[in-house]
Amino acid sequence: MKWIKCQVNEENKRSFSKAQEGWGQLRHCAGFFGQIGGWNRNEPCEAGILSVWKDFHCYQRFMQHQHDEIFGKSDQGSTYTNISVDIFESISNRNNGHYGFC
Repeated sequence: MKWIKCQVNEENKRSFSKAQEGWGQLRHCAGFFGQIGGWNRNEPCEAGILSVWKDFHCYQRFMQHQHDEIFGKSDQGSTYTNISVDIFESISNRNNGHYGFC
């Protein structure tokens, strides 16, 4: 699993969301299972995105061969001020209730 957090200025939230639609191309990537995202209820200018991959090898192949092209076409890099990315091989059953996914 890949957990991404982005800080987005209020005036860029619509552009960020629109750019996020460009990542629909992920559905054609081998080993990609799905993605969900939303805005942090406690930090309204923080977006959270969770993507799920079959395994780390599939994720690495995506990063090496497809990520930069999708990222460039989306122009999403111009819509946020900060990004953090975490990769997890497993996840615990924990709910802190900060993100509202819909």
